[in-house]
Amino acid sequence: MAALSIGAPAWAQVTTPANPGTEQASPQEPPAADDSDGGDIVVSGVRQSLERAAEVKRESVQVVDSIVATDIGKLPDPTVAAALQRVPGIQVQNDRNNELSGVRIRGLTDILTTVNGREVITTTGRGFDLQDVPAEALARIDAFKSQTADQIEGGVAGAIDLRLNRPFSFREPTVVLTARQNYGLTVDASNPQFGALATTRVNTGAGEIGVLINATYAQTDTIRSASNMTERRDSGSAPLNNPGYLIPQVIQNMPDVGTVTRWQVNGALQWQVAPSVEAYVEGLYTYFRSTTGFAGFNPQPFTNGTTMTDVVPASDQCFDTRVNAGGTNPTTVNNANGTQSLQPFTVKNLCNIKSARFNNIVVNQNSSSNQVTQRNKMVAGGFKFEEGPAKATVDVAYQTSNAFTENFNAEVGQRVPTMLLETDDENGPRITLDPARPLSSANLSLRNSINQNFTDGRGSLFQARLDGGYEVGGFLKELQVGVRFAKREARLRNVQQTNTVQSIGFGNIGTATESTARLVSSLGLSPNFISTIGYAPRINGGQEFLGVNPEYLRSEEGRNELRALFRLPLRQPDYDPTKEFNALENIYSAYVQAKYEVPIGALTLDGVVGTRVTKTDRSIDGSTRTTAGIVPIGADTSDTDFLPNATARLQFPGGFQTRLSYSRTIRRPDFASLNPAEALTLVGNVFLLNTGSRGNPDLKPQKSDSFDATAEYYFGSGYLAFTGFYRSIKDRVVNSATQETIDGLNYLISSPRNVGSVNLKGLEASGQYFFDFLPGALSGLGVQGAFTLVDSNITGNDPLAGNPLLGVSKYNYTAGLLYDKQGLSARLIYTYRSSYYNEDNSGGVQLRPIDSARVNEVFTPTLLAYARPAGRLDFSIGYDITDSFRLDVGGTNILRNKTSLYRGEEYLNYALYGDETVYTIGTRVRF
Repeated sequence: MAALSIGAPAWAQVTTPANPGTEQASPQEPPAADDSDGGDIVVSGVRQSLERAAEVKRESVQVVDSIVATDIGKLPDPTVAAALQRVPGIQVQNDRNNELSGVRIRGLTDILTTVNGREVITTTGRGFDLQDVPAEALARIDAFKSQTADQIEGGVAGAIDLRLNRPFSFREPTVVLTARQNYGLTVDASNPQFGALATTRVNTGAGEIGVLINATYAQTDTIRSASNMTERRDSGSAPLNNPGYLIPQVIQNMPDVGTVTRWQVNGALQWQVAPSVEAYVEGLYTYFRSTTGFAGFNPQPFTNGTTMTDVVPASDQCFDTRVNAGGTNPTTVNNANGTQSLQPFTVKNLCNIKSARFNNIVVNQNSSSNQVTQRNKMVAGGFKFEEGPAKATVDVAYQTSNAFTENFNAEVGQRVPTMLLETDDENGPRITLDPARPLSSANLSLRNSINQNFTDGRGSLFQARLDGGYEVGGFLKELQVGVRFAKREARLRNVQQTNTVQSIGFGNIGTATESTARLVSSLGLSPNFISTIGYAPRINGGQEFLGVNPEYLRSEEGRNELRALFRLPLRQPDYDPTKEFNALENIYSAYVQAKYEVPIGALTLDGVVGTRVTKTDRSIDGSTRTTAGIVPIGADTSDTDFLPNATARLQFPGGFQTRLSYSRTIRRPDFASLNPAEALTLVGNVFLLNTGSRGNPDLKPQKSDSFDATAEYYFGSGYLAFTGFYRSIKDRVVNSATQETIDGLNYLISSPRNVGSVNLKGLEASGQYFFDFLPGALSGLGVQGAFTLVDSNITGNDPLAGNPLLGVSKYNYTAGLLYDKQGLSARLIYTYRSSYYNEDNSGGVQLRPIDSARVNEVFTPTLLAYARPAGRLDFSIGYDITDSFRLDVGGTNILRNKTSLYRGEEYLNYALYGDETVYTIGTRVRF
């Protein structure tokens, strides 16, 4: 019934109403009731929901996959991204909070997000953080994979529309309460989640009025174990001086530990002013806070005084590589005469190691308190007119989005007599040392630096649109026209301040080889400066360790104590002018589109043909540091784009139909990518490169010509559907980093560029079926599944030419067992994603293979980090005790999947992350 929820999807391709045969707004059009006859928008039962979704899929013209609210409630999915993971062609991955995020449509992240058809943004970006909106708040989610002219432009990958509930979608006054308790296995904590919805509609002398209010709240304790082995260096360089091996620069054990709090409130008022006129007002507020602190126990093999013994080489894991005097990959040097050359190097054959012992090694035990507070506010309103063959909608909306990030980092460390490293324990490192050392504070010294990083991002979006349609008659069913104006404003302010231990300003304390380290016991800091900060499964088979207390770093008292020690102002540092920008963008759009329908004997051909034209005027201002000081810098750009589209659907008797669609879409560059200023950041750790960023105001919008073809067959309670797709993307934007020497210091400078063209093609298949022919209770059994094949390729002369796109898995599939009978429903769903590359590390210092024929060429060999294939198994079981009361239990990632990465060669393990397993119990009550 009218219950909200979180979980596994029903799939549908939707532009028609949820009740076939009734009229509904275009998916990108502003609010209208989802069912014009006033029927409830949520169905009951897994089977009913899936069958209804299949019917909507059958009646649609555009290629869209949807999740219906009842099905979201069948699995304990706290976010939209978690709900979307089982939709064909959509990929997600875990973030530092151990939540699913990073939604990709067919491998691409360039997604336009809308709420009830209106564009939404997060601060200064083009996209919207789906983690901000709990799935429980939504009536439906539509994932659009092809574009029509009446849709807002801006998503090369596609668009995701989040549908909130509205009062006219309910027949009677309704109150729904939900409560859920979620238990995280790794974090060993149980957390609450609540939701409430109330709605009513009343006939008055001024027409019918409906009111709805919906609120949700959730809090989650999180931990994500993380271990990695950073850039491989030559063991023949100092201090190891033991040639022949590839040794990680740092071995990191850095679990992220924290808490996520999210809540939202949305409301709507609908007023049927007259039979042909509806007025409405809607509002949405979201709050998201992530308080996460990474806790590090990080041995550093290349610290002065370290020796290496007992090496066990992997003799079948060797390659020839270029090595500079520092034992790392040689960088490109820009000569005064305009030519380029490489740093001096030698060619060596180096091998990976299985294990080695490091003696007198330094271990950094560092902490970072990272807190992100994000708020979104939107208010919207308008009118809908419909009488006879004519209809029109006027909609106006205003959104603000603010995010404030506080990151405070401090490092302590100690020398340990000996430590054994093993490089391949289930695709990750394992270190063994005296178990007393990780929990001993006697020899801890303040090392390297403290870091203060603060970011304030603010964005606003005003948008207004007018859409109209007129039913012409004959084969031309309807002519649609519309205009839209949008104004974006964005401001980013940032400071990244590093203060090294040398600046404390008193005599050296510690051993002669640790001239800059300061024993913590000598500094007079508060007792709570050091505490147990993390648990690392890769230390001694699993052990807690000491470090700087994240709560201390989060408190103003602790921060000011460290600021005083480092002789800094007792406040947040001033924002860096070179890390600020202000942007203003005006977008003017108009479209015309025609719906057609042509009978061809027993067949029917229908679809739409249209075009959209959009003009973008943009200015962006910042500052850069020169020899003359800080000077302002800015850029103004203007683009005009024509975006044609055409779709066709051919329906055959007997349940078979095909579709064809073509559309051109664009993606405007992010404001941060357009910022022309150069921003540099010093890093206190000598084993890590200084970093920087430089925008590119000449970036062009990405453009995609997209083709989709489907074949679908519907039979009884099931269907099979196949979709082939092809994307030709021009001016694809990628970010990469290169080493540069600035004022005598090495920096890894990240900057964006257009790569020319990218081709992406693939196949999606999906289906579902219930075994009605089985006797009795067995007739409630069913299956559903989806498979996606994606092949991408970067073309041209770009350094990445011949490689796939970042984040694109070639294979994805979902397989599910279903049950729905006599109030009992259950799902068991497995989701799999094949390997993909997630980082371009070509500009870094790691050694990589070199072709003997190209040894003396001036170029940097590509070095990519890949995620290994992985899958997740989720389940849910629910029972309707009465028509108004339901209980359910569920679990996600019950096989305890991990995320495993390698860098360059497959045997060079890079990172291993522990993904959370969550079990849940919940109840839902309707009055």
